[in-house]
Order: sequence, then C-alpha cells, then structure tokens
Amino acid sequence: MATNPYFSRYATVEQSLIEDLTVESIKMYGQDMVYILRSTVNEDTLFGEDVDNDFSDGREVEMFIETVDGFEGDGDFISKFGLDIRDSMSLIVSKKRWKEVFTGTTVTGADRPREGDLIYFPLSKGLFEVKFVEHENPFYQLGKNYSYKLNCELFRYGGEDIETGFDVIDDEVTEYKNFAIDLIMVTGGDNSLNYTVGETITQGTTTAKVIAWTSATSTIRITDLIGTITTGSNIIGSSSGAAWLYDTATGSSSTTTNIYQSGTSDSGFNDNANIDMEFDDIVDFTENNPFGEDID
Repeated sequence: MATNPYFSRYATVEQSLIEDLTVESIKMYGQDMVYILRSTVNEDTLFGEDVDNDFSDGREVEMFIETVDGFEGDGDFISKFGLDIRDSMSLIVSKKRWKEVFTGTTVTGADRPREGDLIYFPLSKGLFEVKFVEHENPFYQLGKNYSYKLNCELFRYGGEDIETGFDVIDDEVTEYKNFAIDLIMVTGGDNSLNYTVGETITQGTTTAKVIAWTSATSTIRITDLIGTITTGSNIIGSSSGAAWLYDTATGSSSTTTNIYQSGTSDSGFNDNANIDMEFDDIVDFTENNPFGEDID
C-alpha cells in the first residue's frame, strides 16, 4: 500500500527551517573551533596510510560541544610509559556551515569532515584528532540530515607538519620540534635540482624529512632522521629528484650541525638532543631491530 502523499512528503521550506535553526543553535551555544584539514604527502598505496601528514589548511568554524559535563575517555593516568592523557569529546557541526567555510579548499576529499583531521579546542588549548564522523545523527528529520557528529580524541604529535596560519596553534606545535640538522652539500649527482620542503630524502636505508633548503649556500635542513647520514654518498629527494653529495673529505666546508628550532634555546646545560644522537650510534631502535640490540 502506498504511503499517504499528504503526510509522508516534506516541503523544502520545512527542511530549510530546521537547517537554519540548527545553524543558529550552534552559533548561540557552541564554541569557535579551528578545523585543520589533513593532506597526504607520501601515501603508501599498498597499506593506504601516510606517515608524513601535512596540516596547513585551518579554518575557524563554530561547533557545539555535546559532552558538556567534561572530557570523556580514559582520562589521565600513570602508565609504565609515564603520564598518559586520553581525553575525548563529541562535537556537532552544521553541514551547511561546513560547506560555506571550506568552499574553495584545495585539499582532496574535504567535502565533509574526515577521520584524521585535527580540531583546535581554545578552552583547553589542545589539539584533538577526529576518530569517527557520524553523518546520520539525528536520523533524517523531515527526510534530511543537517549536521555531523565528530568523535575526537586528544592528538598525539608525531612530527607532522602543522602550519595553519593561526599563531596560537603553530607556536604551540613548534615547541615539540627539538632540533634539526643542517647539511652543507657539495656537487654530486643531479645537483641542478633543488630539494623541496616537506619531501622525504633517502640515502640507502636512511630517511629524513626536508624542512628547509637554501640554494645560495647549498644547505639542507632535515628532521625526523631515521638512520645515519654518511659521507661520500648522494642524498636523493623522493619528489624533487635532487641528488646532492654530502662528503666532508672533499676539502669543502661540509659540516653537520645541530640547530635548535624557534621556541627552544641552547642554554649550555640541555644536552638531551646531543645525547639522543650519540645514543643512536650505540643502540639501534629501527624497525629492523625492535629489541634495540647493537647489531654492528
């Protein structure tokens, strides 16, 4: 038996009314958040993951905090690895406002909130990672959905590039960057090309990420070093194709220098960065040697 057309069909004006009321309610009782889109840099098409995520498109949008009684999750506790904070919360954002705010973004797949994106919560000054996006809650009021529900957990920084344009976020993230390494290169393979910021460089099994390249002095600044940079071998850029030589035996001024990022300073007493580098030459904690035994 067919449904009654006078009661089971919804007028567009009624749907628009509920949508406008949803937007207005969030504006009245919500908080201004900074939503940061995740861009993939070097995606592994086999496993469908990217360890070099880039967060550079951040935009302010209002959201309603559903967990008004406080953070959910396991809370704060002491584990065998130290203090562990596992705060979580649920946020509501209007679909209509989402489209208005993120229209024109160049990030692929940003037509809706996605798992892996970040949200800056100004009240706690914390970054939260979107773990799940529910797009059917509430369930088809008048035949349409009007909002997204975002389940978020406190973000754990892992060396990602975060440059949103919001100083309150970027300055906080900079404090996590302990140090980088400057390498002054000499003529090698294809030194007509320049390294690009954000790409991964390789030298054999050693990898690192480029955070700066100064062509005038042939100086490359790298971070997230896995392995050991050796002399007499080209360092190859994964996307640029640049292949410069690092070799101190050529008589050039090639040097390796620990440099401190903005937000930190060398007081003469904090030797943790130098100790960490020296320790890597003694104990190997790479993926090929998970137990950390010296295999040299």
